[in-house]
Amino acid sequence: MEKPGFFRYFLAAFIAATTAAAQTPAPGAGIFDGPYLFWEQDTLIARWIADGELLEERLQKGKSLNLGAGVSSTFDADCIDFDDAAFKLSPVSAFKDVAQIAVIADPHGQLGIMRQLLLAHDIMDEQQNWTFGNGHLVILGDVFDRGEQVTDIFWLILKLEKQAALAGGMVHFLWGNHELMVLENDLRYIHKKYRYTMARMGRSLPQLFGPDTYLGRWLRSKPVVISINGIVFVHAGFSDQLLQMKLSMAEINAAFQERVIDRLEADISADPLASLLSSELGPVWYRGFFAEQYDAEDMRYMLSRLKAKRVVVGHTSFPEITALYGRKIIAADSSIKTGETGEMLFITKKQLLRGKLNGERVVLR
Repeated sequence: MEKPGFFRYFLAAFIAATTAAAQTPAPGAGIFDGPYLFWEQDTLIARWIADGELLEERLQKGKSLNLGAGVSSTFDADCIDFDDAAFKLSPVSAFKDVAQIAVIADPHGQLGIMRQLLLAHDIMDEQQNWTFGNGHLVILGDVFDRGEQVTDIFWLILKLEKQAALAGGMVHFLWGNHELMVLENDLRYIHKKYRYTMARMGRSLPQLFGPDTYLGRWLRSKPVVISINGIVFVHAGFSDQLLQMKLSMAEINAAFQERVIDRLEADISADPLASLLSSELGPVWYRGFFAEQYDAEDMRYMLSRLKAKRVVVGHTSFPEITALYGRKIIAADSSIKTGETGEMLFITKKQLLRGKLNGERVVLR
């Protein structure tokens, strides 16, 4: 017979181990992500992560999707278009007679900063509904990577896009280099949360935004470059090599969609135009505007080629929105990616303004 002292010791150790196990959070606890919508035999299936658990529901027209607290508050089932044929690249790349233009560059998963700016400057209300009337909102790419609310930002953009169209306005999302990186499975900069999502859903991040997904098809319908009131908007810029191709904006958009997105690296390398568009000299990677050797003559040549008044870019970060060459080149990436600061650019017929987090607007010098 075992001694009573040994039994008491064993029992105490067992209770301590059981208590410790009960207090250890389950893998994925506290992680919320989604929804991700997948077309499966003409049906939209929603899958999302709620406190680490994978949930699923069939999405039906006119039916709200109860995701639970903390999961994609920006998602609105009423804004879902069940006709997947709606996702086509628009042939229109130039817009005129727009009274107000607002610009956000490189939000990088920082929904809090983006939301604060949109609220402070009356682009949307507290319920995340469009309040900018017939104005145009431009997002200069790079929603992906760094921050942990990438999916939420995409759903917010999509919702505002739908509502803006009904109000006579528009939301323009443009491709950035990080959108291209993620779809090419370059995941160096993703937040660790998305690694859990990939493991739980059994899909890579490119597959979660693949051609069989709602956000994936929406993303593939978006342009690289547009013009509003003679002002050109692009994520990174235009190299001399690209300008010498004498491509229209519509041609750049079509070539990027048809010859770069979802293409094999070998096929891109064998295609001179695709290779240029996806390289450091392409519109989503170029940083030459801010190089020491770039000068006013280069700027004038670019504007002449584009037939533009000025160019607005993101991609290259500054502490605040910055104007160069007499406000002919505007760097709109105000370091939102840090999650600590950020600005919006506002363009009216008479003014260029920096919109701050507190709602103040100051003239861009």
